[in-house]
Amino acid sequence: MSAMFGTAAAGHGSLFSNPLIVFLAVVLSIFIFLKFCAWAKKFQLSRGVKKFIFIFTGLGLVVFNVLYSIGNKTIEAGGDWGMATTALLASLIWVFVFALALMSETKPE
Repeated sequence: MSAMFGTAAAGHGSLFSNPLIVFLAVVLSIFIFLKFCAWAKKFQLSRGVKKFIFIFTGLGLVVFNVLYSIGNKTIEAGGDWGMATTALLASLIWVFVFALALMSETKPE
């Protein structure tokens, strides 16, 4: 996970350049996501809310790709990781919103 934030490229002496640390961060991220999905199963959302989230997920695919493209251009131009990090964090937050919509039960009407 730290490799996604660019900290693995910080240097050979960095803690985050250790492949074991990166691997453990990925395993921890997967564990947290699975715990979140188990927690989300307890919720009930209406069909309208779920439909809204699904539609915005489709739109988010385009928006996040544009943000990634802008982030990559700013990295190449001046080495600024700010926009790329913002795009990554925004998409990760939306992954959790989408997972909540997928895992939750639909309210009976």
